[in-house]
Amino acid sequence: MKKIRFELNPPKTVQNRYFDEHELRRSLSSLIKRASQLVGLVDGIHITDSVLGVPRVSGISLAHLIRRDGNRLPISCSVRARDRNYTSFMQFVGDAILLGLESILILKGDELGPDSSTSNLKPTEILRVLRSEKYDRYIHFSLAVPSKANDKFQIEKKILSGPHSLVTQSIESLADLRELADLATKHGIKTVACIMIPSEKNLKSAQMIGLDWHEYSNDPVSFILEANKIADEVLLTSPNHFAAAIEVLKEISNQT
Repeated sequence: MKKIRFELNPPKTVQNRYFDEHELRRSLSSLIKRASQLVGLVDGIHITDSVLGVPRVSGISLAHLIRRDGNRLPISCSVRARDRNYTSFMQFVGDAILLGLESILILKGDELGPDSSTSNLKPTEILRVLRSEKYDRYIHFSLAVPSKANDKFQIEKKILSGPHSLVTQSIESLADLRELADLATKHGIKTVACIMIPSEKNLKSAQMIGLDWHEYSNDPVSFILEANKIADEVLLTSPNHFAAAIEVLKEISNQT
C-alpha cells in the first residue's frame, strides 16, 4: 500500500464580511482537531493555499499549529505563484524547511478577480530558480497537472523543469491516471493522484471544476485503492464533507 494523504483547507481570514480574531481562532481549533482525527488513517496531510483566490490562513501558520498540537503526520503544502514574487517565495520555502515540511506544491492558482494585480511568475520558472539555489536538497517540490494528458507538450515542459512529483487535478478515470503516470515514470518523476470524495455536500465543488465522478461514486474505496496501485501516492480531498472522508478512510484501513 502506497501513501495516502488528506487535504485540509485553512480557514478564510475574513469569514463574515469583517475580520474577527475570535472566529478565526475557533475555526483553526476545529481544523486542528480534524487533523488529529486523521492520525492512524493517512500517511500525511496536505494544506492548500487560498483556494479559488480567497485569502486564507497560510499553510505555514496552520502547519505550525498542527505541529504544536503534537500531531507528527508528515505535512506538505501548496503555494500559489499568482500571489507572490521571488522574495516571498524564498521566504515561504525557507520557513517550510525550518518547520520540517515534506514537500511544496507550486501552482499558478485561481484568479482573484478582474481588478486584482497578480504575479506573472510561472511555477516552472520558480522551480528552476529554487533548484538552482539548491533548496531541493532539503524539501521536495511538486507541480500541478490536469487530470487528463490531453496536452502532452505542456506536461513534458513541467517534467523538464525537474519536479519531484506531478500532482493531478481531481481525477475521474483510472485510464487517464495511467496515461499520466506512464508519462511521468519515463522521466523518473513520481505521480500523485488527487481524488475527491463523492458526496452530496461535495457536489458543488465537483461541478465547479467540471469533475464527473460517475466512474467511482458507487465504490470510491475500490477506485482509490486502484489509483493507489497506479500512482505513487493518492491525495484525497473532501472540501465540504469531512465525515464522509473519515468513513472512506476507515474502510480503506479495514481492507489493507
